[in-house]
Amino acid sequence: MDAADGSGSSDIGTRRGFLRSALGGLEASVVGAFFLFGWLMIGSLWSGRSIWLMPNLFATTFYGGGVYRNHFLRGSWTGVALIVVLYGVLGVLWGIVWGERRQKWLTLLGAIAGLAVYYIFFDLVWKHFNPLIAVYAPVRQMQIGHVLWGMMLARSPLYARRIAHSTSPVPPAHAVPGGLTPPQEAEPAVRSGEVIQ
Repeated sequence: MDAADGSGSSDIGTRRGFLRSALGGLEASVVGAFFLFGWLMIGSLWSGRSIWLMPNLFATTFYGGGVYRNHFLRGSWTGVALIVVLYGVLGVLWGIVWGERRQKWLTLLGAIAGLAVYYIFFDLVWKHFNPLIAVYAPVRQMQIGHVLWGMMLARSPLYARRIAHSTSPVPPAHAVPGGLTPPQEAEPAVRSGEVIQ
């Protein structure tokens, strides 16, 4: 019976580690997606266009070519959401693969993975699902943005460890060296018949 209890707690720990890794990958990927969009918005400003041009381009997936405009529209946030969701799912997969272990070359591997994702999306996926994105997206800006995304993705083990640290049980203050309060001595119990002064 003890062996069963031990393996059950091991399974729970494995599931928690799996979930932490997936959430760490999701967090890193979403942060990376915002870096990607930030880079694209800077590129749009640099070329004299609105920062909403690229989100509008991705929004054409749902609303058609009419929303590809050089200003903010109702559907602009849809383009941002599409990228955050797509790349968030990829981040979950990355987090599951790498877990909480930090590798020496993980940032480089992340940058390579970002470029691989760029080529998969822009040479295969977007050409079939939304050719406007494949045609109108600025190639160099998208490639650099995907490298930035991949480099942020490589931080997923760090985010997973932070999640693990924040969800671990906190020991009492007196058990922590240099805790906030010194250990309190237990007061003697009051027995019946004693006079309390």
